[in-house]
Amino acid sequence: MRRAFSMIELVVSIVVIGIAFMSVPLIMSETSKSVEVSIKQEAVMAALTQMVNIMSYKWDEQQTDESVNGSYAKVLDTYSLAQLQCYNYAEGRRRVGHFVGDGRRKCYNTPREATPAANLGSDGGDMDDIDDIIGDSTLLSGTDAPFEDYKKEYGSSITVVYVDDNISNSDFSPSIISGSIHTAATATRTNIKMIETTISSAEDDKEVVLRAFAANIGEIKYYTRRVQ
Repeated sequence: MRRAFSMIELVVSIVVIGIAFMSVPLIMSETSKSVEVSIKQEAVMAALTQMVNIMSYKWDEQQTDESVNGSYAKVLDTYSLAQLQCYNYAEGRRRVGHFVGDGRRKCYNTPREATPAANLGSDGGDMDDIDDIIGDSTLLSGTDAPFEDYKKEYGSSITVVYVDDNISNSDFSPSIISGSIHTAATATRTNIKMIETTISSAEDDKEVVLRAFAANIGEIKYYTRRVQ
């Protein structure tokens, strides 16, 4: 008895093989897209890490003098909104709503003004406040970048500007404050700085923009217990 394929089996086999070969380009395309998305996500994550690092610095150059800070930075004077100004009280200069007590957020005892908008930028390359990074262009990926394991080249450009701090509930009463944070730069100093990172691709001219906002709220001095 001779064994052989029937015509129907042969036709079915050809159809199955044809479908498999037709699926290969689609699978390759989807795999390529997945890799591309993964690469972009890594570049965005690298820029996000960079931005988080920037946010760890002082809000303004005027808060970097430790001899004036007394171990922690205070609220600076911007004079943008009356509701956010510092006032003289028996316990010292504070904003309305500040808690009284050592180590709490408060204003400098002597008025200390934030850096004017026109003067934001690097102060001798010391990199001790967030706007020192202005104009810095960093290569996030590629052979000359810190992250050499990337398959494509991405770069970031960073700017820091003051943005309008006046929102819809401008009396700052104890209620839910609604409204959008402004993203347009202002020519005057306010209580909000916007850090904007633009991630660009050298190959396809695409850009991704990340924004973060830092407020002029000073710092809290934390007390720690010494272990003997």
